[in-house]
Amino acid sequence: MQKTIIGTGIFNLDTIVVREYPEWPAMRPFVEKEVLQEVGGTCGNVMCMLATMGWKALPVACLDDSPEGLIITEDLKRFGCDCRFVSNTPDGGTTMLRCTHKKTAEGGRKMSVRAGSPGGSRFPKRHFLRARDEAPVFMEQLIGVPSVFFFDDPAAGHRYLAREMKRKGCQLVYFEPSKVATNADLESIRVSDVIKFSDENVPDVSFTESFPDKVFIQTMGPKGVRYKYKGRPWEVVEALPIQHVVDTEGAGDCFTATFINAVAERGLTLSGIPSAIREAMENASRSVGYFGSKGFIREGSKRNCRD
Repeated sequence: MQKTIIGTGIFNLDTIVVREYPEWPAMRPFVEKEVLQEVGGTCGNVMCMLATMGWKALPVACLDDSPEGLIITEDLKRFGCDCRFVSNTPDGGTTMLRCTHKKTAEGGRKMSVRAGSPGGSRFPKRHFLRARDEAPVFMEQLIGVPSVFFFDDPAAGHRYLAREMKRKGCQLVYFEPSKVATNADLESIRVSDVIKFSDENVPDVSFTESFPDKVFIQTMGPKGVRYKYKGRPWEVVEALPIQHVVDTEGAGDCFTATFINAVAERGLTLSGIPSAIREAMENASRSVGYFGSKGFIREGSKRNCRD
């Protein structure tokens, strides 16, 4: 499979903050230290990770022209993405996440997330290609199709792109929902080949019985990962031991990027999926030792992925 991917959906500007407690075990006073700011969001992370693995990664994003929106675009370029389909205009949308790492009273880890958008709004702001006009124009102007199309939001425009990409010869459509609860979610599954989700977000998997031609992957934290290949029974791949956990954000995106890369090399076959999942789990387990969603890149895991 040729290593080209177009991806659209969630792109954020993530700010990672660590709360330090100088008089621990007293919870107060504390000091908050900003340790990292970079592009995030599921699609943003997957595009950046695959770009560092040698893929031609083309994100599709309609961002605003605020300083924060421009930072996202520059960050995508910094990680190696081809940003010909990324725009920064006044009618675009930019979402910012402030992720604060804290301690519990018992000394455990927890994280709070506060969303907002430029200008001080406490609400996320996103603009996706509209199915009635923008998505059809995008497909009309697209020269060739990628080997993989990725999306993580069931918006109508994304479903349109998935259908048209597949019709024009895209080899793999990969959907990563945050939930499966609406007709839009089910329609997104219908137009996809691989659907991956966590047991935390999607505990009820009974809907998979209605799609015997799909590959489903469910991550289950310390219980490992299970997969369902085209109507066959679920199979489990046991979890790997993790020695040091700093930040679990982005581990699922690392899994996705590594899995897509492995499938591109070996094919989406029943015999090849377990090894692709194990490789994805290995990279994801290393990534949690670093702050931010791209510990995968900072740890140098790309050396473990064949070009």
